[in-house]
Amino acid sequence: MERGTSENSIEEKEPRFYTIIYPGLNTEILKIPPKFQEHILNELSEKALLKIKDSVYCAWNIRVHQSESGIYLKEGWREFLEDHKVGDGEALVFRYDGRMQFSIQIFDENQVERVNFNYLENETHENPTLANNSELNGGEADYQDSEEKEDATLPKSEVPSFASIIGPRIYNVVVPVDFSRKHLPRGHYDIVLKNSEGRKWKVKVVPYSSTVQLSGGWVKFKRANRINSKDICIFDLVKKKHNGGSHYSKLSDQYVIQELLAD
Repeated sequence: MERGTSENSIEEKEPRFYTIIYPGLNTEILKIPPKFQEHILNELSEKALLKIKDSVYCAWNIRVHQSESGIYLKEGWREFLEDHKVGDGEALVFRYDGRMQFSIQIFDENQVERVNFNYLENETHENPTLANNSELNGGEADYQDSEEKEDATLPKSEVPSFASIIGPRIYNVVVPVDFSRKHLPRGHYDIVLKNSEGRKWKVKVVPYSSTVQLSGGWVKFKRANRINSKDICIFDLVKKKHNGGSHYSKLSDQYVIQELLAD
């Protein structure tokens, strides 16, 4: 995606950062990346609300602490990780929705997005870390507004996704094995990459070890969208066709997140 005015406006509305979970480093407390703090300073409060992106289940209340060294998520953060069974090496992408509310995507150690959280149906609001509906709506109790918000967050059809952290000298993208086995079989064929502005690039898929990789055409896509080392790209499989013996897929580059890990 080009670093133009249209993209900047999108980023200002929905800024994002990501973190990778490491035991003892960010399982008890999470530091908000310094470069990201400018997005929340004007709305900073003692509490943040975290919920899974597009989920109809509960949100989690997390206590926010501010000091000279930064802004942190503390009480309730460990419970959020435990309740969502987040394991070591898994990545979390935070999208800021305003009013100290964040939508979360979780990617497993194979870089594939986790979409099944049905076990959260058994959670109750007796859990002090869970938020109620009025908190999710910013304290507004208007029934019609609440109903519209509920409709807007009903689960979408499960769109397969995977994440890739771009390396410094990478001329291709290796697709996670599990994602390849289910959605992009081994072979030589073309796919189409589309950025958030709707521009498209044809990229070749070639076998790589037990999976596949995005090869010819990827560098052109990377340069056109100014993707840098340590940026993270999230790919959604938005269309898949089989025409006789041919295979056609379209991956939508959902967004590129500038590297905003804490120092």
